[in-house]
Amino acid sequence: MRFLSIDSVAAGSKLGKPLYSEQGIVLLRENAELTENILSRLKTMGFTGLYIEDDISEGIIIQDIVDERLRMEAASRLENIVNSNGNIEEMAPLISDIVDNIIHNKDVEVNMKHMWGHHEYTYLHCVNVGILAVCVGIKLNFSRDELLCLGAAGILHDIGKKFIPIEILDKQGKLTDEEFDIIKNHPELGYGILASAIELSSITKVGILEHHERYDGSGYPRGLRGDEITVFGRILAVADTYDAMTSDRAYRNAFSPSETVEYLMGNGNKLYDSAIIDTFIRCVTIYPVGTCVELSDGTQGIIIKNYSDCVLRPVIRNLTTKKLVDLKNDKDYYNICISKLIV
Repeated sequence: MRFLSIDSVAAGSKLGKPLYSEQGIVLLRENAELTENILSRLKTMGFTGLYIEDDISEGIIIQDIVDERLRMEAASRLENIVNSNGNIEEMAPLISDIVDNIIHNKDVEVNMKHMWGHHEYTYLHCVNVGILAVCVGIKLNFSRDELLCLGAAGILHDIGKKFIPIEILDKQGKLTDEEFDIIKNHPELGYGILASAIELSSITKVGILEHHERYDGSGYPRGLRGDEITVFGRILAVADTYDAMTSDRAYRNAFSPSETVEYLMGNGNKLYDSAIIDTFIRCVTIYPVGTCVELSDGTQGIIIKNYSDCVLRPVIRNLTTKKLVDLKNDKDYYNICISKLIV
């Protein structure tokens, strides 16, 4: 199984994983044949990528750290609550299920491919940030109760954006200073919405308030620096930045995971806590299993295994010869690196 941009999926391909609607309802089942009409319809619905089964990816199994149906259902429920001023307590069972999924699958690679375009971005982004934050919390040996609080903070971190005009959120050009000032209000607006929610812990609410604080004091709303920012705020800052940068937006295409991790590492103890970044990098995969890549010597291959202690040097299966290339341990490849993704 491998992930492809929907524009690269050929008619007649077999679907590798079930497809779900925004409400978590099955649209297509595994192994469904993708006809021209189906692909056209999926593009219209906003899908930007799909998992497929083919000869190149034979034998590769990709597991989800959180069930895709649950992820979509959580995003849909959050959207409904925000748009109808519903009871935030309705998210509690879903957050609990997400945390339990991650605890159960803690050794599974975090590989949340973005299958939807930017129009479906906001609520899936919130769920993704919650998932990424909980993964970090597990590495930091948080208790289950702490993970529930952290997951809630991640999933609810952008709830204040409901008060930001959509024309600002989806603006394709650069924001004016006035527009950016409006955007910068959303952590306080979100905190204000949730301040009276007795079902949420104070550390959850403060994490939401602080997710745009930066380690050097350049963030907002309070300009906190270093350990003045709670550990929830520092975790959310990294998780939020990673998912935002690796997603297509109205005004730019997504950055690759490797580019995004380089950005985070380059801003360690400047914008972000280096210790949190180090932990985060042990949670995510730079080159997820099933990703096709080209090496610096021109070899093309597909990722079949990653090393958590050497994230840039995975094991690759040559697309032509089927030979395995271990970039970490094979001395013949010590001077070879991954040069680009093939999507």
